[in-house]
Amino acid sequence: MKQLSNRWILFLILMVAVVLRVFNLSEIPFTHDEFSALSRLNFDSFSALIHEGVKIDGHPAGVQVFLYYWTKIFGISTIAVKFPFIIAGVISVYLTFSIGEKWMNETVGLLSAATVSCLQYTVLFSQIARPYISGLFFSLLMVFFLTKLIQHPKRNFLLNGCFFIISGALCAYNHHFSLLFAAIVGVSGLFFIQKAFLIRYCLLGLGIFGLYIPHLEIFFYQLNVAGVEEWLAKPTPVFFLNYISYIFNYSYIFIMVVLGIALGFLVTKKHVKINLKNYLLFLTWFLTPLLIGYFYSTNVNAVLQYSVLIFSFTYLLFLLFGHLPNCSPKTNLILVALILLTGTLSLVYERQHYKYFYQSPYLEILNDLQVANEKENVLSVVQSVEHINAYYMNQMRFDSNYTWYDQFESIPDFKQFLIDNAEHHSYFYLGCLHHIDPLVVPIIQEFYPSIELQKNYFGGSSYLFSKNPSPSKLVSTLDFEKDSLPSWSYNTSSIIDTVSYAGKRSYQINPDEEWGPGFEANLGRFLLKDHAFIDLSVKIKANQPPTATLVLTLENEGETILWRGYDFDQQLNLQQQGAESATFHGTIEIPKEHLNNPNLKFKTYIWNKDKNTFLVEDYKIKLRKGNPIIYGIVNKL
Repeated sequence: MKQLSNRWILFLILMVAVVLRVFNLSEIPFTHDEFSALSRLNFDSFSALIHEGVKIDGHPAGVQVFLYYWTKIFGISTIAVKFPFIIAGVISVYLTFSIGEKWMNETVGLLSAATVSCLQYTVLFSQIARPYISGLFFSLLMVFFLTKLIQHPKRNFLLNGCFFIISGALCAYNHHFSLLFAAIVGVSGLFFIQKAFLIRYCLLGLGIFGLYIPHLEIFFYQLNVAGVEEWLAKPTPVFFLNYISYIFNYSYIFIMVVLGIALGFLVTKKHVKINLKNYLLFLTWFLTPLLIGYFYSTNVNAVLQYSVLIFSFTYLLFLLFGHLPNCSPKTNLILVALILLTGTLSLVYERQHYKYFYQSPYLEILNDLQVANEKENVLSVVQSVEHINAYYMNQMRFDSNYTWYDQFESIPDFKQFLIDNAEHHSYFYLGCLHHIDPLVVPIIQEFYPSIELQKNYFGGSSYLFSKNPSPSKLVSTLDFEKDSLPSWSYNTSSIIDTVSYAGKRSYQINPDEEWGPGFEANLGRFLLKDHAFIDLSVKIKANQPPTATLVLTLENEGETILWRGYDFDQQLNLQQQGAESATFHGTIEIPKEHLNNPNLKFKTYIWNKDKNTFLVEDYKIKLRKGNPIIYGIVNKL
């Protein structure tokens, strides 16, 4: 009866896992990485798929080859593509239970499986057709059969060994980090397998290697390809804490429940038993990929992301729950219910997974474009990924009355577009992704000062600008009409009253003046709570664009944490260089971790590095709201 009752608890866990992964299944969008994978399936031969669709990607061939044949049979609808990965995610929950049960007991297995079932970590990657949840499934499968070989080697050794070889090879073909984990698991087995079976176990390892031999050419080719540091930063020590927080949904309540269960038994139970050898094994499996990824990223190429650690994270749960005794089904049900309830609530309400992940920025900026075009005289620009944009344009039959951002070769070209068209349009619509040049928004506001509407999505934003006066939060202005202003520093003897733009005076920077007017202020007084930018504009008059730089910095207790420099001569094209004067822009994003920092200081100045002569006037420094959820699926909201 006890076993039957615990099986019903496991059934409840699996049902929760299914519901959380298939909720509103038809509305789950493709991600950028999925679109990328699907765009590399349109080949006439397997050889072309490998050379043009696999090698260039940086991932092993396994998932790409699977999708190649799977989509030929079932098509490329979101349901068809994502379905096998959702199934892999649900089975991974079961395998977590089974491994926990075999190494410890049913209570440990149930609590670990319940946790895996409701984490955004596993729910998210179960809904993405990329080699992450599949790698978790394969790695758990490998550990499952290793467990059988260790605990019951005389029982079906050949059959379990064959499945061990297959699952190990699948890990190798799935992702380079699941290959790494498979190697760690394989070596670990040498210390646990019975001596009488050691030679046969080593032969199983050779079997895995033998199956991987056809992939070695791809492996070495991809090993020589540079990392992804153009978009992935090197990790810092704070990565470790952030990763643990991410695993548990960034939820204090959920973490407290998990720790409360884990620590509660240490306090109340005298017969708690800890198998040190098993603990060292799970600690090795959890920490080794993390540390290898961290030091490789800091010393060679940046590769470390939360996604590549999913193959080994479940062993952290065994470390937390592994000392628990085997409890009664009633106790198990209460503990499992606590985990499922708090985990699911944190997933739905704290992480808002089904709100943010289900909003594809590629689709939403096109939807918002249709709404914006209902107004009269709207000038529209869309920045997206061409083949993704085409997919939604064809699927939704959207109005294509917009300008494609990628046609602009530079920021000056974009500004010239505004100069040529702003006079004839009352509104400006911008739909963009997270990687658009941050100067674009302040440049638009030179012509359309007011942001009438801003919609933020995971990975992108939509804006509607108008020519109304700007309600932006003004930090400071400087027009040199007064001899001094708080927070500003400049040489009053350089103020002239013979040439000006709007008022009576301007400021002349001379060849002997390397540092132009400067501004310095503590940002703590602005009580910044949301993602924010500081935008700066200044008018310059010169016979030709000066080779000077507008510098913006953020400092924390005397240490520079961010530096941005914008060269004036790089913000004009040939057509604009013929004008007598122009407005130049700079912008700096306030790091999220410093939004509430009372010591955060902003500085800006002109660096006249080539000793030019030019006039400046009409500084404006503004605070602008950014997109607080731009990385919200993986970062804390």
